[in-house]
Amino acid sequence: MTNTTKTAAAAYSQKTATAQDLLKRIASRLAEHQTRQAAEPRDWGYVGDIGHINEELAQVLASLGDRSGVDELGLKY
Repeated sequence: MTNTTKTAAAAYSQKTATAQDLLKRIASRLAEHQTRQAAEPRDWGYVGDIGHINEELAQVLASLGDRSGVDELGLKY
């Protein structure tokens, strides 16, 4: 039988690497979204998209101990 016991530090390091990768991918997709919006500047759908994204990111920020985003957007947390 293989011992698969992980330390909390090792697990945290792995999860942090995943979070960093997700942030990079979010930045890339946000840039693509901006390009698409620029091609269709009258499309209010992009405004809705980014509003929703901002709300979700504010919730993530609050989860990390900074309520400034949810407070600025008037969100419940």
